[in-house]
Amino acid sequence: MIEIVGYFLLFAAGAFIGSFLYVVSDRVPRGESPLKGRSVCNNCKLSLRAKDLIPLLSFFLTKGRCRYCGEKLSYYYPLSETVTGLSFAGLAYYLDIFSIPNPLVWVTYFYLLIIVSFLLIILFSDMKYKIIPNKVIYPAIIFVVLVMLIGFGIVAISSYKQLSVDPFGKYLLEVGYWHDQMYMMLQRLGITFLSAFAIGVFFWLLIVVTKGKGMGGGDVKLAFFIGLVNGFPLNIVAIVLGFVIGALYSGILMLVKRKSLKDVIPFGP
Repeated sequence: MIEIVGYFLLFAAGAFIGSFLYVVSDRVPRGESPLKGRSVCNNCKLSLRAKDLIPLLSFFLTKGRCRYCGEKLSYYYPLSETVTGLSFAGLAYYLDIFSIPNPLVWVTYFYLLIIVSFLLIILFSDMKYKIIPNKVIYPAIIFVVLVMLIGFGIVAISSYKQLSVDPFGKYLLEVGYWHDQMYMMLQRLGITFLSAFAIGVFFWLLIVVTKGKGMGGGDVKLAFFIGLVNGFPLNIVAIVLGFVIGALYSGILMLVKRKSLKDVIPFGP
């Protein structure tokens, strides 16, 4: 029961954050600050009150319409809140954070929450405006690189200290065990960066070959970001799955005659 309550609270927290993430995805492509100004109805421009901003509940209580002018609200609002809530609860379930009494699990959880938050902003921004904003993807890349470097530094220092205070550990230091381990870690980091760079170059070549009709510059940066987050070889798997899912989705849209071969479908989602 405690775990169920925990997952529900995480879903609720995710729904609230999802509402903000959608605001970011909606305002940043339009050159507006997501932190300035109150939320307003896009039709009547009236400022929304607290009772209008309760995730999911406000949307369903007003039957998906503005309380003041009656205009239909965008489905992006409940969609972003639901997807973010499910992501927050789903990641907790995947990591089993309520059963494993380990601080590192919670650190991993919050790291992944930030990654998912960046991806959700990109998701809705690309869906609505077909843009992956630099103001989102650049901080996302910088965040991952910093975490990788800081993580390496923490592991290097802590492992050296542990070995230096242990009699057998001192022997391992003398024979170069610590250096070998650090070299292997640096090697893995190097492979991750190189593979991410290679994926970015691949997307850039697609832009050159298609003359910008198939991909955009934002897709190159997103591909590099995905390459860093997943690491080799899972980054290759992620990109291939992205193409496969995109092809299946496009095929379904063409079968139901919603899209044609001339239409463009955003790759970010």
